[in-house]
Amino acid sequence: MKNIIEPRISRRTAQLFDLMFKSIIKDASSSAVVHLINGIYKKNYPLNTQVTIEPNELIKEHPKSGKMEKIISDIIITLHSKGKKDTFLLEAQINDNLEMILRIFNYSTLIALEKRTVSDDGSCMKIEMPSPVVIYWETSKTKDIVSVELKFPNNKSVIYEIPTFKVLRHSVSELENMALLLPFYILKIRKELEKKSTDSTKRKILSKKLGGYVIEIDKVFKRLVKNNYITAKDAAMLLRRLLNMNLELYGKYPEFVEVDMTLKQLVDTGIDEAIDSRSLKKP
Repeated sequence: MKNIIEPRISRRTAQLFDLMFKSIIKDASSSAVVHLINGIYKKNYPLNTQVTIEPNELIKEHPKSGKMEKIISDIIITLHSKGKKDTFLLEAQINDNLEMILRIFNYSTLIALEKRTVSDDGSCMKIEMPSPVVIYWETSKTKDIVSVELKFPNNKSVIYEIPTFKVLRHSVSELENMALLLPFYILKIRKELEKKSTDSTKRKILSKKLGGYVIEIDKVFKRLVKNNYITAKDAAMLLRRLLNMNLELYGKYPEFVEVDMTLKQLVDTGIDEAIDSRSLKKP
């Protein structure tokens, strides 16, 4: 039995999606970010919780040269609630990567060290690790929880668990409480589309399928705006990202012109609604 080699996404597109995720978080409203944290981590923070998007450039000493080097994580978010700060580390991946576990632990340690506190008598230093998650845009074989085991003297050990979240294993409706991830649902048909055996007839079927997802996603955004989980501006921004991703992945296929036109229409409508909502808020 031959191993099936799945079409891999290009390095350029993977980097573009990485930047896209960071820009979505940066441009989103605080309520949309809290909505995402609540959804992924199964929390219940009020939507008006104060949000800080932390700098993601971390400095560490190279273990061999001793020189200071800069490493860049994906997203570090701090929520300020009930007199305390909770920090979350979100890393996004296209493909499975065993090194991700080590990278997450490395980032988490550096974040914790930067926020370290010392007891009044100077005898104890406290470091508080952030809550991590690895988000996989495409179907992943990685287990739902991966971990790092830290072994200490006297046979003591601590397990640092890192949950994973696979976007495409969920339906659009199941992702409704994580709206900021929905633009990446555009990947749902990619592997099937890029198989060598996929002809024009199959591409038309996949295009229709994708068009259905796009309409469903737009309806989700409208519901979320109506219920104040995200803003009209968020919805317009997310639809623009969806359009950009569609062009990046499927723009070369003539069978996908209709999907492109649908998205452009939705983007124009979303922008108009965002403008109207801002006008309504003015005194």
